[in-house]
Amino acid sequence: MSPCQKEMKRILFLNLTAFSQTGGIERFNKCFLKALGELDKEGVTDSYSLSAYDDSVSEQYYDAARYKGFGKNKISFVLGSLAKAGKYDVIFLGHVNLASVGIVIKRLYPSKKVILITHGIEVWTQLTGIKKKILDVADRVMSVSSFTKNKLKEVQGINGNKVTVFPNTIDPYFSIPDNVRRVDSLRERYDINKEDFVIYTLTRLANTELYKGYDKVIKALPAIIKEYPNTKYVIAGKYDAAEKERIDKQVAAEGLQEHVILTGYLQEEELVAHYQMADLYIMPSRKEGFGIVFIEALVCGLPVIAGNADGSADALLNGELGTLIDPNSVEDIAAALKKHIQNNNRNKEEERLAVREKTLDSFAFDRYKQRLANIIAEC
Repeated sequence: MSPCQKEMKRILFLNLTAFSQTGGIERFNKCFLKALGELDKEGVTDSYSLSAYDDSVSEQYYDAARYKGFGKNKISFVLGSLAKAGKYDVIFLGHVNLASVGIVIKRLYPSKKVILITHGIEVWTQLTGIKKKILDVADRVMSVSSFTKNKLKEVQGINGNKVTVFPNTIDPYFSIPDNVRRVDSLRERYDINKEDFVIYTLTRLANTELYKGYDKVIKALPAIIKEYPNTKYVIAGKYDAAEKERIDKQVAAEGLQEHVILTGYLQEEELVAHYQMADLYIMPSRKEGFGIVFIEALVCGLPVIAGNADGSADALLNGELGTLIDPNSVEDIAAALKKHIQNNNRNKEEERLAVREKTLDSFAFDRYKQRLANIIAEC
């Protein structure tokens, strides 16, 4: 090996699921695998991945020959992980729920580097037992936001030097539109006029996850509609029956049936068109680890409002890319909405392009891949 040639690292990535479910962590895992696959082709890494729950893989993200899913067979996953770990230099744990596997790997192979990836609320409250232990024995902890890094220091007592911020990215297969102007072609489907101001949220609606803030946006709407009667609020995403019933009751109680639209589940190929249809994106979440939807909305040209009490602030670069508000305050939400409606800069192309470029400079996939390569090189 020449003095300038870097040593290729053998990488094992253990995850819960990347392809059999949908959600923020799954989207992170797919991008992580895509980055590993490209680094493999560049000769930087030689990687393999095991999944506890997947039973298939999308080859546009990762080579199927390098991926093994155990389809919820936890014992086989654990045994397979322990057997594979001895052949690799660096083992990434995709979630703190893989703590027991990581601890045993570190005991069996003390020289192996074990890196834990943390996403958000799973590490925001005091951990005990094996989950606390993995924070201690891991060689490094990766956090998708500075907010979560601070939680790891304050709540878990981890030395900040051990934690590397590794933010999410825009999926390399997300079709960033050519321009940032609003596109009205989809409005007819939802009986929305060209003159209507459309506020938009994309999220999963579940009665077990009552922290996304769309119910507080609904509470803020009556005050908005008094001044701006042409306002519509579109909430997109899969919902369970209990949560739909709760939202329907809230909408009826506020007399907002003509102003609030629930689209239900959206296919991946329709995501961009829904961002383009809207004038403003809002999600005043209180427990967001990062919020990939924010950066997707930004690259589609949408102004964004997010909460200031979680990882959402990282996605908006602490307010550089959008508006941060108190997610618990309906008054703050209403004030921010009114300001954006008054200033309506959705089609101010030069301004929106500048925001897009700043977003891509921080969160484009190539930047994400380079961050990963840097972390691996330091191992």
